Amino acid sequence: MAVEVHPVASAAREALKSRAGRINELNVYPVPDGDTGTNMLLTLDAVVQQTAGKTYPTVQEASRAVSRAALMGARGNSGVILSQMVRGACEALEKAEGFDAASLVAALEGASERAYSAVRQPVEGTMLTVIRDAAQAAREALESGEQDPARVAGVAVREALASVGRTKGMLETLRRAGVVDAGGLGVATILEGIRAALAGESPEFDEETSGEGLPDLESVGHEEEAWGYCTEFVVTGFTGDAEDFREHIHRIGRSVLVVPDADVVKVHLHTQDPGEALSYAGRFGRLSGVKVDDMEAQVRERSEETAAGLGVVAVSRGEGNRRLFESMGAIVVEGGQGANPSAEEIARAVRRSGAREVVVLPNNKNVIPAAEQARELVEARLHVIPTTTVASGLAAMVAFDPEEEPEEVVEEMRELLSAMRQVQITRAVRDAEVAGNRISEGQYMAFLDGELASVGGSVEEVALAVARTLVEEGAGLLTLLAGEGLGAGEVEEIASKIEALDGEVEVEVREGGQPLYPLEMVAE
Repeated sequence: MAVEVHPVASAAREALKSRAGRINELNVYPVPDGDTGTNMLLTLDAVVQQTAGKTYPTVQEASRAVSRAALMGARGNSGVILSQMVRGACEALEKAEGFDAASLVAALEGASERAYSAVRQPVEGTMLTVIRDAAQAAREALESGEQDPARVAGVAVREALASVGRTKGMLETLRRAGVVDAGGLGVATILEGIRAALAGESPEFDEETSGEGLPDLESVGHEEEAWGYCTEFVVTGFTGDAEDFREHIHRIGRSVLVVPDADVVKVHLHTQDPGEALSYAGRFGRLSGVKVDDMEAQVRERSEETAAGLGVVAVSRGEGNRRLFESMGAIVVEGGQGANPSAEEIARAVRRSGAREVVVLPNNKNVIPAAEQARELVEARLHVIPTTTVASGLAAMVAFDPEEEPEEVVEEMRELLSAMRQVQITRAVRDAEVAGNRISEGQYMAFLDGELASVGGSVEEVALAVARTLVEEGAGLLTLLAGEGLGAGEVEEIASKIEALDGEVEVEVREGGQPLYPLEMVAE
C-alpha cells in the first residue's frame, strides 16, 4: 500500500503560513526564540520538502521520514516541540492498520504525550496545553460515536482554539500582555490545516474565537531577561549515553531541549558559553545545523530601532566587505559562495532593520532564491535586487538613502545593476573543459557576467585580459575588490596596469577579504 504524506503536510504548512506573521506578533519578548510562527513554519517546511513528490511503501517508512525531517528542520523551542508532536503522531500511526477516526485520535494523543515528555518541566498555558486539550476533545468525540475523521478533527480544532483563548489567563506574562500563547495558536492553526485537508476544504479561521491580540510590549517586555546565546545544533552519529548527555546540557544552560532520535540528537539551549556546549557535544559525534544567536545583543538592537522607512540587508563574506556594507548603512548576513544563508537568516536580518520596506542584496546567484523566499517570513515589504557578486552589491549601495522614497531608491539600484559589468576571478580546483577552453587545476579563471572570459596562470594575467575588454567597451570606472590570498601590493599593481590601458579609465581599490575569489571587479 503506497502512502502519500505530502498533501496533508502541505495543507498544514499553508494554513500556518497564512498566520505566521500574526503568530510572531503575539510574542511578548524581543529575543530570537520569539519568532514562534516562523520557527514552526520552517519545521513544517522541512517535512513538506522531504515528502514532495514521494510515496512510501509502508506507513512505517513514511513515519520515519516525516519524523526525521521535522527534527532536522526544527528551529527554536517552538519548532523542536512541534517536531516532537509530529514524531508522537507518527509513532501512533505506525501502529494503526489504516487511517480512520480512531487512528487520528491516537495520533493526537501520541503528539501530546511525546511533546510533554520532551520538556523537562512542562508549563501549562503553552502549546503543550493546547495539543493535550485538543486530543482529549477528539477522544470524547470518538467515544460518543463520531466516526468521520474530518469531523473528529473539527472537534479538535474547536477545542484547540478554546484552549488557546484560555492560555491568556494561565500565565502571568500572557495576562499582563493581554495575549494568548503564540505556540498554542500555531498548533490550533496546524490542526485546522489538517482538518481542511481531510474534508477537502480550505482552512477557515474565526478571529473572534481564536483569542488573538497584540502584545503590550511596554508592560511585559522587560520581564523576560535576555540571557546569553540561543544555541542550536544537531549531533549525528551519536555514541554517548543520551541521559548523561541530557543531564550535562541541562546543567550548563536554560530553556533546554535535548531530543534523541536513533543516532541523532537535536539540542536547543540558552547559555552564556556556546563554545562549551559545542565542545562537549562534539565528543559524541559530528555537529551540524549549528546556530548561535546573541539574545542580549538582539534586545539592545531592537531597543535602539526606529521604524525606518527603508532598510537594506546584504549577504556577504569577508571582514573588509562587512565593514564596507555596514559603513553604508546595511545589515550584513554572513554567507555567500559555499555558505548560502537560509531564508530565515535573511528574514531575521530584515526584522532587525525595523524598516517598513527593505532592500535585499543577495550578492550570489545561489542566494537569490532564499532572499525571495524570505518574503513569506516577514511583515516588511521586500525588494530583492538580484546582485550576483559582492562587488556589484557594494556598487548598488551607492544609491541607498534611507531618507529617500523607497521606490526611487530601488529603481536607482536596479538601473545601476543593469548598467554594470561584473567580474569574478577564482582558481580551478580540477582539470576541466569549459566553452571549448581547456583548464588545468590551479589556473585562474575570470568570469565576465557569469561567462568564462579568460584563463591564465595568475590573477594579474586574467584580470588584465578581461579589463582590456571592459576598457575597449568604454568602461569609465573599474572597482577592484581584493579577496583572500591577494596582497595589497598585488592589487595595486593590477590597478596601475589597468589605468595604463587607457588614461581615461578610473580605478578604485577596496579591501574585501572574501574567500574563494581573490579578486572581483565591477565596471561602470
